[in-house]
Amino acid sequence: MLNINLKRVFALRGISNPQKFLVKGGFTRPTAWNLLNNNTTLIRSKQLELLCELLNCEPNDLYEWKPDKGTKDVSTHPLRALLRTGKTPQYKEMIDQLPLDKLDQVEEMLTELGSAE
Repeated sequence: MLNINLKRVFALRGISNPQKFLVKGGFTRPTAWNLLNNNTTLIRSKQLELLCELLNCEPNDLYEWKPDKGTKDVSTHPLRALLRTGKTPQYKEMIDQLPLDKLDQVEEMLTELGSAE
């Protein structure tokens, strides 16, 4: 089954109040709630585009695929790139636990990664 998993992206981005973030970004409260609770069967292209703009991501970053029980070979399935296994890293907590002298290294790495695009 293919779903949109916004909670994962918000956790990766360190956004603690996703509903407030979405409403501030232009979504109505009911739409934000439905998106966050995977309570929607349709997402409009304009909504998908707005989500990607707000979260600085691509549509594939928002989707998650959980194979149906009848799926035979997941390793060759076209949707395999959307398999999300494991726990979502909590970057903010990881950074909070680093000694201050290591934060300079983190900043350098992030600057390098940001300028590589």
